[in-house]
Amino acid sequence: MVSMASCGCCFWGIVWLIVLLVIGWPLSIFLGGLYGFIAPLTACVGLDRLAELLMEGANLGRTCAQNMRHGKPLC
Repeated sequence: MVSMASCGCCFWGIVWLIVLLVIGWPLSIFLGGLYGFIAPLTACVGLDRLAELLMEGANLGRTCAQNMRHGKPLC
């Protein structure tokens, strides 16, 4: 049996949707593009840590969407 979502869960889902639209997607698109340029250079120049950070930033939209789905509080 599926239970109804609580008001707090719905509230945090809406907050995460706003964060996703305002911050998550724009940053993910920008950092994903940077990752595309930096990733091939990791073998030559040794920018492994920078590439990892850019990949984490590119996954920001996914993180926001998962938190929205679960209704997780921001803090």
